[in-house]
Amino acid sequence: MKKFLILLLTPLLLAACNDDEEFTPDAGAYVCSLRVTDASTGQPTLEDTGIECLLTEQPDKSISLTMKDVKFSTSPHEPSKTIVFPRLASRSEAGETTIYGIGNDGIVPEIGDLPRPDFVIEEFECTLTDDSNRLRIAFICKNTDYRLNHKAEFEGTRKLK
Repeated sequence: MKKFLILLLTPLLLAACNDDEEFTPDAGAYVCSLRVTDASTGQPTLEDTGIECLLTEQPDKSISLTMKDVKFSTSPHEPSKTIVFPRLASRSEAGETTIYGIGNDGIVPEIGDLPRPDFVIEEFECTLTDDSNRLRIAFICKNTDYRLNHKAEFEGTRKLK
């Protein structure tokens, strides 16, 4: 009887332990709208559409968030930039996935492939809902050198393949 139970349970155990390299439940590309407000006053400073946001599973099983060709102001002197939050984690419950920063150091964004600890990210929120078809991101970005103190809010839907 023990042999029968072992034979019966072995496929279930193997399936549960499968570390499929292609399985990326938190990966996806989203087309987002962006609303930027001054975090001090609440006054809107920019609205934009068509921003591509990517969630990518990393080899260490963390998640990176990439926001492509983003501007946070209407200034002609501010270039579009790609911003990456490189090490995030996720947890899922009740049909919603929450993505959050790892560790106590906070989120250090990368701009132009360089870590930028001078840009302080606060109040980071990122959720996937509707079977991961809807993405919402919000955070406050501060930098005293550039006199930045803005809240960015992205809302988007999964890109069709």
